[in-house]
Amino acid sequence: MKYIPQCHPKLPVTSPSFTHTSPPGGEESFHVFTTPTGFGSVFLSIFSIVRPGDEIIVSDPVYSPTRILTENFLNEFKIKTIFYDPTNLKTLENNITKKTKLIFVENPGSNSFEFQDLGKIISIAKKNNIITAIDNTWATPYYFKPIKFGFDMSIVSATKYYSGHSDVMGGSLAVNKKVFKKVALAEKITGLRLGPDDAYLITRGLRTLDVRLDRHRDNAKKIAKFLSKNKKIKLLYPYKKDSQNFRMWKKYYSGASGLMGLKIKSKNINSVRKFVNSLKLFGYGYSWGGFESLVLHQEFRETGNRRYLNLAKNEHLVRLHIGLEDPNDLIADIKQALRHLK
Repeated sequence: MKYIPQCHPKLPVTSPSFTHTSPPGGEESFHVFTTPTGFGSVFLSIFSIVRPGDEIIVSDPVYSPTRILTENFLNEFKIKTIFYDPTNLKTLENNITKKTKLIFVENPGSNSFEFQDLGKIISIAKKNNIITAIDNTWATPYYFKPIKFGFDMSIVSATKYYSGHSDVMGGSLAVNKKVFKKVALAEKITGLRLGPDDAYLITRGLRTLDVRLDRHRDNAKKIAKFLSKNKKIKLLYPYKKDSQNFRMWKKYYSGASGLMGLKIKSKNINSVRKFVNSLKLFGYGYSWGGFESLVLHQEFRETGNRRYLNLAKNEHLVRLHIGLEDPNDLIADIKQALRHLK
């Protein structure tokens, strides 16, 4: 097949798998664009909509590269970024101006896992005729379908749960009809397209997405139950039924994935590092979503220059991705590592 920008060989193979309802993780959108990385989809969503002189409002706990893109890079092109508190949507609504063109949401929050009132965000956006985008990588459309719900654009890092094997990079950007032409033009100009071999590997992963996510969910529930009994740890995961986070998750999602955060109370940061380094079944790594369990100590470079991060002096963030291993083995591993916390 001859390669030209308007006729990429991967398009007939991949787009239907992402767009429709089979497999169960389909977006149910007008169209899905596929990109070489998850962050490529973030960039494409923003580049498609905003221009010099515009303003963009972004949830404070976004993926660190998304923060760098919006806070630093866009500023050089005279595009203003305002960050809002995910637990107080007045900070979103009160910052809307006639120049606001895009509301960018990540839910739950990256690393700190705040669940937002998505219905209220959509209501605010529609009232003010503002385009909306959401990074839905944590849930995937298997547990929440943003376009069907009312978002204009939905981003998933296909590197993670779509792939499921930690051996390929990619991203997807699902869109509704309203923004399709703008995104199609931006994709054509930037050349942000997924290669055919990567598309093949991700399509392989999509075939088992539902089976894998259900196992990630079940394992994570068991680990959450175990960790919730530890007084030194506040669990950042929708498990506590009387919490705002649980209510917001339950209201909009049909399930929870395997990614969670731990807020650890300790005056000794070295003991937190020792806890992380003593885990034997958890690899140390960033790119979660594969079959294996991972751990990451969230220091400043991961959280970024957050404005609304509620973290006390002696509190530390650790992120766990609960994989597909035997949950009893994972619990035993965490238990032996916890003895290092002081």
